[in-house]
Amino acid sequence: MDTAGYILGIVCGLLLYAVFARGLGIAVGPFKGDRNFQIALALLVAITIVKLALLRVLPGEPVDLSQFERWGQALTQFGPTHIYEPQFRCNYTPAYFYALWPGYALAPNNSDWQRMFVEGITILGDFFLGLAAYGAVRRIAEVRFAIPTILFLALNPAVIYTSTVWGQNDSAIAFPVLLSVVVALDSQYALAFAIAVVAAMVKAQGLMLLPILAWWTLTNGNFKDWLKSAGAAVATVVVVLVPFQLGHNWHFLIDVYSTSLGLFPWPEVNAFNLMLLLMGGRSVLDTDMLIGPISYSMIGKTLFAATLALAASIMYRRPSARGCLYAVFLVYFGMFLFLPRMHERYLYYAVALLAPLIFTSRTMMALYVTLSVTSLLDVAYVFFGLVRIPGWVEGHLFLSLESREAIASINVAAFTVAAGYGIAIARRSLAELNSSLLATPVHDGGFSVE
Repeated sequence: MDTAGYILGIVCGLLLYAVFARGLGIAVGPFKGDRNFQIALALLVAITIVKLALLRVLPGEPVDLSQFERWGQALTQFGPTHIYEPQFRCNYTPAYFYALWPGYALAPNNSDWQRMFVEGITILGDFFLGLAAYGAVRRIAEVRFAIPTILFLALNPAVIYTSTVWGQNDSAIAFPVLLSVVVALDSQYALAFAIAVVAAMVKAQGLMLLPILAWWTLTNGNFKDWLKSAGAAVATVVVVLVPFQLGHNWHFLIDVYSTSLGLFPWPEVNAFNLMLLLMGGRSVLDTDMLIGPISYSMIGKTLFAATLALAASIMYRRPSARGCLYAVFLVYFGMFLFLPRMHERYLYYAVALLAPLIFTSRTMMALYVTLSVTSLLDVAYVFFGLVRIPGWVEGHLFLSLESREAIASINVAAFTVAAGYGIAIARRSLAELNSSLLATPVHDGGFSVE
């Protein structure tokens, strides 16, 4: 029994929960007395209860859930300092275990409870993601769009499929990413960095927010904000890591990231993205050469770097809440589309981060619907291929390479539209973009959004 690790884990966990409580307080606290927010909260609670009830008949994907169960049991029996021992085959960075651990501590011998708890975490992640989305949309649009936005998100089939049917934990990253952005929009930069670091230490996908958040803080904050943000980031790394670091070398966290990122050394992992189109059905590694000395990885990383540059330009030229949210969405869309080793589920982040913007223009609505459909088809293709539910679909939903490439082409076309829209944001007044669905201009953090 790792007594020191247990005690440190409890203390650090409470500190992290307090950080997120403070973040949610900033995100939705100003609206808690509004009838609109109370209705939105009631709807989110009702939807969450229904999703949790469905877990009795939705067993999730057994391979993925079994690894979470194995890690939860290891935490309970041996403590956090032992979970990265070889026999547990743990390839997650530590932050997610602060959500996973309590369920196993409460019912260490109840396997059915443990399974539902693992899946329940992802559903609660969707609930808190909805709250963060409410806070975001109230900062960029009229109040009448807040409830429709959270319903579009909470009832999105791709979101439900990933979290409730599959049982995957992408909401545990999307929620802190969006919450961090909303907090940063209120100039709470240090708190935003604390939340963003937690997202980055749940899984590597959370890392994509950090350069964008740093750029936003650099261009909108002052020297004092920069120092506080750096201090908050370092302190959060320490808090998350300490219970797991005991007994390990100084580069322990780097080793965990390296192990996680090295598990799938291919240009894409069932993702309907640009890499799939470039591969053309070939079985290759991401380090293999596509054109002369240029590898798949080099192409993907170069295009993603260009996406980061465009996002930075949008945030610099249009330093508004809407511009910031759009830039973050674009980064996560580019991550899925271009970077190597992307899984099918990672389009979830782009869908979730686009939700607060869907009522700002027809283009945003069209992008949201398109990406929701392609994301659903992608996760359904893989999920049915893994689980093979009798009577539904035998094997893969889309077996042919041509079908997958067609959907990947739609995603590439959608990104082209999204990038063009971003360039327009950076170059012209937002009033010159597509006809807005908003009836009147909305005050947007010191800037006017039409």
